[in-house]
Amino acid sequence: MVLSAALLRAGWRVSLYSDRTPEDHLGDRGRPTACLFGDQVEYEAELGLDFWPEASRMRRIHLDLFTDDGAVAFSVDAPLRKPALAVDQRLKFSSGLREVEARGAEVVIGTVGLDDLDRLAASHDLVVVTAGHKSLRGLFERDDARSVHTAPQRKLFMINVHGYDLAARPEHREGVFSFLPGTIEVFWIPFHDKDAGESRSIVVEVAPGGKADRFGDVTSADEGLDVLKGIVDELLPHESAFLRPARPTSPVTWIKGEITPVVRKPVGVLPSGRHVLGLGDAVVLNDPLAGQGANNATRMARFFADELTRHGGPFTASWLTERFDRWWERGHYASDFSNGLLAPLTDAQKEVMLAASRREDIAEQLWEGFNDPSSLFPWFFEETATREFLARRDVGRLDVLRYKLGVGAGLLSQKLFRRPVGGTATT
Repeated sequence: MVLSAALLRAGWRVSLYSDRTPEDHLGDRGRPTACLFGDQVEYEAELGLDFWPEASRMRRIHLDLFTDDGAVAFSVDAPLRKPALAVDQRLKFSSGLREVEARGAEVVIGTVGLDDLDRLAASHDLVVVTAGHKSLRGLFERDDARSVHTAPQRKLFMINVHGYDLAARPEHREGVFSFLPGTIEVFWIPFHDKDAGESRSIVVEVAPGGKADRFGDVTSADEGLDVLKGIVDELLPHESAFLRPARPTSPVTWIKGEITPVVRKPVGVLPSGRHVLGLGDAVVLNDPLAGQGANNATRMARFFADELTRHGGPFTASWLTERFDRWWERGHYASDFSNGLLAPLTDAQKEVMLAASRREDIAEQLWEGFNDPSSLFPWFFEETATREFLARRDVGRLDVLRYKLGVGAGLLSQKLFRRPVGGTATT
């Protein structure tokens, strides 16, 4: 959608092929959350694809780091430099198809296989594939040099809910992240749902085989939400009161599964020898832990819309590969960010998180990584650079020790003054 709108604006003739009509998209089951961060939100708006002014923007993120006994070790809370936005992709795809057609694109409905791609490649200056459909499996070769993983690193569950208790947790007026390292990460995202409007999309990532890995037998939204409530009561009790009254926005707004992160070579060769370009998840598929899927695809579409227009053709396989390599010079940061978060936090990263819990300016710079992953490098992922980053902000060893002592005192206080799930504070 984004690439089509950008190319239409630049004067191209565009054909957009979709295996579903706008009505099919609206009637589809739930789609991934696809929260866009600041720069990507602005680019969609610049292209005139911002059709939901009533949708809530996420302007802050509150992160709670939990311990194994359900206590909150510390929290990080800070504003985003630019608001983020998560709109139901069923709405975005449906509206986008209609919009690009109204602007002059030819919209063709139907499944596209390899033979169809060959036919289209013969009659168009360029064919771009942005979907990883089963019929196209193997079209884009795995890039072993750029791919880190060969198996899923998390099991995934997503559900959209409404009816939650905001009064119990006012932090949920904005984005909330709940992390129990090595076990579970939960992202509670302000969301504009097709059926319910204002809602929350809850994205859950669990360590395979761990004590939160309980979604395998889920077959419905209600079952999945019940499992999630049980996990929250046991492992993240701070969120129980907020979640307890929640219900699914519809019977189909849930997903479970797993993803193997992979980077593929950007040019696929067809049986005839003609070639196509891959963009988005078709060639760069990241674990959703860092929220980079839709953001990465939007950045890629923006880059290639500019490059294609500047070049004008012919779009040879070597030229397209060179352009992708140029994009990767910056684009790799999204994959590095995603893969980095899949690994356990280092001691230096824990110190940054602690400092961010006390210093909003540090937290704000941390959150900017979701919008621009390159802004986290090298300071969040290289120990020497991390120490230098903290030192430049007048955070020394004694400050870190003081933060740690504060965390210890806070945990002791929680143990002495424990709040039962859904109950009243007792000693």
